[in-house]
Amino acid sequence: MSFRLTEVSGMVSYTLFRVGDQLFAYRTEDIIETVRVERIFPVPKAPPYLRGVVNLRNRVVPVIDASLLLWNRSEDSDTAVIVEVSGEPVCLLVSKVVGITEVAEENVKSREEVELGDVREEFVEGVFEKNGDVVFLLSLTEVLKKRGKEGRKRSSRIRKEDQREESSESREGFVVFSLGNEWFALPVKEVREIVDFPERFSAVPQAPDYVEGIFLLRNEEVVLVSLRKLLSVPSDKQERRAIVTRVGRATVGMAVDEVKEIRWIDTGGVASLGEKNVLVLDGGNRLALILKLRDLFREEEIGDLVEESFEEEKEEDVNMKSFVSFRVGSVDMAVPIEKVREVIEIEEVTPLPGAPPYVKGMFNLRNSVIAVISLPERLGIERAEDSNRVVVLEGVPAGFTVSKLRGILRVKEENIQPVEEVTELEEKLLEGVIRAEEGNIVFVLDTDRVVREEDVKLLEERVGDGEG
Repeated sequence: MSFRLTEVSGMVSYTLFRVGDQLFAYRTEDIIETVRVERIFPVPKAPPYLRGVVNLRNRVVPVIDASLLLWNRSEDSDTAVIVEVSGEPVCLLVSKVVGITEVAEENVKSREEVELGDVREEFVEGVFEKNGDVVFLLSLTEVLKKRGKEGRKRSSRIRKEDQREESSESREGFVVFSLGNEWFALPVKEVREIVDFPERFSAVPQAPDYVEGIFLLRNEEVVLVSLRKLLSVPSDKQERRAIVTRVGRATVGMAVDEVKEIRWIDTGGVASLGEKNVLVLDGGNRLALILKLRDLFREEEIGDLVEESFEEEKEEDVNMKSFVSFRVGSVDMAVPIEKVREVIEIEEVTPLPGAPPYVKGMFNLRNSVIAVISLPERLGIERAEDSNRVVVLEGVPAGFTVSKLRGILRVKEENIQPVEEVTELEEKLLEGVIRAEEGNIVFVLDTDRVVREEDVKLLEERVGDGEG
């Protein structure tokens, strides 16, 4: 017959750490590890004590600032104790890890028996003395108790595919990008995803001159192609992005200067110029040449540069989900692509009287009035600048400004977590957390909550009054 240590000797092992000048303890059996935290991703609309999340070995883990939690005062530290709470890891920022000690159970007093001072009592489950110091036993159950229930309740929501309205079936989506001073477009259906220009790639001997090399994307070889060379477009700008697509049996990343817009265009928005098709944008003030992959590349030139992986690609597509990704300040965010009508640049908005401060106004989009929401203000992200780039939503007369458009992101479903599995939010404007490439974390917006029914109703009333 086996017994736990506490049952045999009445002794319990605790890990000691300081938060400020105060000693705290946590059961050693519930300590996963101690780490130095280098990169924390802030979570919009999170409680003040939640500093953000970290990507810990392919798992998104909440980071709690113990000083903010216990006293509502912040203390800079990169020392963290990873603890287990209700079977889930939590990263706790502390001032210093002191060591491990054993304490007899009868020497642990309840919190009601001692004076706790200004420490929030709901996070203290007991007290003992160690070498003349008072040690508080920390409990995180209270702060995280809602997370598991709500996470399970909504865990399947982010994985459900919404269907576009029937009215959109006659429209086609395009990714609009720039090379030098010229604009081009590719059909969204031909774009796998859009990634940052790779920092490292390997040159390929005897490849065509427009092939820059080979880089790895999720362990898949991708042929990096210079569209500037291929199309003979002069440009002194830095290539910042790579549009990933499939050409025959090869995966190709086409280097571009900047991704400008993502638009769904009615058939009337495509014009013919001889044998070429162009997008007519901004009322005819700007044209974007539509590229055809079959005319750009000869499959036999690039098909032999990488190992064939077409069957693996087809299997992978089944478990992939596509997002429109963008940046709000320093925070990377995304919206499921089926919820996006288009991403455009606007010149000005008309104020909407009586609207909340985060509603900047409205503008006319092809005879539809669209409310413009400042996403930095809606999410409470400080020091985040608005831009004139607006993500217009599908099925609702609203859109929101973002700091920078990133492009299209494709993610395996297994790399998406419902936000409730990570943390509780003060206002639930997020629905998911994506573990992206290079350890990055991307937050998925809950567009149904970002755009409030009251704001849409106000817009409809103002438009109705104007028409009357």
